[in-house]
Amino acid sequence: MSRDPTERNGLGVELARYAGHGMTLVASTALFLFVGLKVDGWLGTLPVFTVLGAFVGAFGGFYSMYHHLVVEPRERAEAEKRDADAADGTRPGEPDRDET
Repeated sequence: MSRDPTERNGLGVELARYAGHGMTLVASTALFLFVGLKVDGWLGTLPVFTVLGAFVGAFGGFYSMYHHLVVEPRERAEAEKRDADAADGTRPGEPDRDET
């Protein structure tokens, strides 16, 4: 019994997906922290840009995670509902024909 190759709900796939989002958060924070540290070293303003870079990187990484885990699934569900309504011949907000 083989699995459908288009089915992507396996535990390993989900684990990799969430680990990837976590790594994006860590990488963006580390990158902006490093850039802030270099700017502080260049301007002699330690630790102003280091802290600012850490916050900007963390915010960017968190926003990316939020967008991929909350916004995209919501938009995908709404698009699927619109497509299903279009296939049924109903308009959004209009009750299904068999409910009337």
